[in-house]
Amino acid sequence: MKALMKFCDTKLIKWFIIGTYSYFCLIIVIEVIRRYVFGASSPWGEMTARYAFVYLTYVAASEGIRHGSHIRIDLVPKLLSTTKSKLLSFYIDILILILAATIIYYSLELMNIQWTAGIVMSAIDVNMAFAQAALPLGWLLIIVRTIQNWVDPLDLSTQVAEGH
Repeated sequence: MKALMKFCDTKLIKWFIIGTYSYFCLIIVIEVIRRYVFGASSPWGEMTARYAFVYLTYVAASEGIRHGSHIRIDLVPKLLSTTKSKLLSFYIDILILILAATIIYYSLELMNIQWTAGIVMSAIDVNMAFAQAALPLGWLLIIVRTIQNWVDPLDLSTQVAEGH
């Protein structure tokens, strides 16, 4: 299990972010060229780029949580003792887990409605549940990364010193 998490930390998620961002940028450039040079664009290009961006956002958010680089107000923890600061951090992590579980639950309900009703994306004939899957998958990854920080915390001081 530890080897799988190390693979996710060092390879899988990094390459997913690079690949998704590259796809997003490439499709946007192609669509701009098609629209302004050839006078026509594809409806699927803009839509798939939009959903690639949504997936990218959630995966990058989970990376921010894993590496402690997400936006967080740090004035209060700096005023507290080490023990109280850790307790506050744990409390915030619990709130994140509750929020994530709530979002996953309701997004799965929405996906179920989309799937059973046969709701498809407007530009391509693909069920909308595939696009909606970014929410539960992204927040599930946020849960995994939050718990991973408890079990196997990264040494963030060495990463900052090394420029990562």
